[in-house]
Amino acid sequence: MKKKTTKAKTSFATALIAAMLAVLGMLTTPAVGSASTSEAAYPVSSFRLPYGASLLAGEITWYDRSVHITGSVKAVSTGKTAWFLGESPNCLVGPETRTASVGETRGFLVDIPCNYPGGITIVYVRMYDVQGNYLRGDICTRNGCVHQD
Repeated sequence: MKKKTTKAKTSFATALIAAMLAVLGMLTTPAVGSASTSEAAYPVSSFRLPYGASLLAGEITWYDRSVHITGSVKAVSTGKTAWFLGESPNCLVGPETRTASVGETRGFLVDIPCNYPGGITIVYVRMYDVQGNYLRGDICTRNGCVHQD
């Protein structure tokens, strides 16, 4: 009888360990075909607005309830201002601005939130000179950017 009890305990312990490993595997391994929430899972639109030797360029990452804009503005002849406005049926956010002085390239990070399903659907990207004169612009969506001027 003692052997049966030991064998039963060993079989039970082995089955328990196997079940625990299976559960851990299910928790740590993504299901086949499941959507990833990594950065690559979100659409990215690029913009590039040259004006003479000056340049406003960057990328917009489109999240479910916000957009994240990264890039730089380069000012050569006069100071330049990068201008961003986010829009959707439920939100109008901005404008957010970043200015580079003459001879400067300034990097930027801009987050535009919209706490409604679908988030921001359009981002207006514009370049102005320091006197406030409109120079160039793009209209951006999850599908890309088109020149406004």
